[in-house]
Amino acid sequence: MLRQTIKKLLRLPANALIASASNVQKYVPYPGSAGLYVLQTYNQERVKSCLPVPPPGVRAAYGDTEEDWLNGGKKNVGDLLTLLTSTNFSIQKRSRILDFGCAAGRMIRWLADLADECEIWGVEIEARLIVWCQENLSPPFNFATVTTAPHLPFEDRYFDLIYCGSVFTHIDDLADAWLLELRRITRPGGRIYITIQDKHSVDLIMSGFPSLRQILLENDTHGYLKQEKYYKLSILPGSQNCQVFYDIDYLCQHWGRILRIISVIQEGYWFQTALLMEKEIAN
Repeated sequence: MLRQTIKKLLRLPANALIASASNVQKYVPYPGSAGLYVLQTYNQERVKSCLPVPPPGVRAAYGDTEEDWLNGGKKNVGDLLTLLTSTNFSIQKRSRILDFGCAAGRMIRWLADLADECEIWGVEIEARLIVWCQENLSPPFNFATVTTAPHLPFEDRYFDLIYCGSVFTHIDDLADAWLLELRRITRPGGRIYITIQDKHSVDLIMSGFPSLRQILLENDTHGYLKQEKYYKLSILPGSQNCQVFYDIDYLCQHWGRILRIISVIQEGYWFQTALLMEKEIAN
């Protein structure tokens, strides 16, 4: 079950804000049908403990069944909240939270208990997913379609917490620009949680997931994955299937100039490594 989930995660990133130089200022528009679409009336009395689940075509990756999809999101959010607590960070009343690359709300739905007292947003480049979320998850959450350009429609220092699972794993040229943009909209003392693929991720794939290994090796034409001679490696750059890998020491040194690195957790998000960072308070 886990292998099937990870295979789909690599092949079809469901919530990746995919950015490259060739994709700047693009997004995936909602096609509608017969030349139009209608946003259905939202339910003001929606029961937060029983939020709708998207159909298979909207759920896309992260498990073959509805149960897999739900349990995966619940675990990812649980791991995030546990990590925050262990680093002396708590979500307070009136906190603002952003799910960066929310897809169909796989993770954000598990924050419903906080929605009455917190302002929680999800953003995504695929408009059909945002339309589904606006119809089915708003309220209690807020959603907006954004582009692949490194800009978000929020004020400086707006959010207390930003999280993005399996998003920077697919951002190639504009990763640093996106990190700077997330820093801009984070308040001093706020936290940013990002998952990435590093050389440990490669080891896990190579030793335990032959189908995924084949996909990567077929496109790593110079054998960099085996040699491990890279600080950053982008496979299929500029495409929606771009896979980005880092040397974790390099990445911490590089991103550590932008944000304070608090924790680095290998296998914090399946085979991906999770980074928890803080926007430091100016002296």
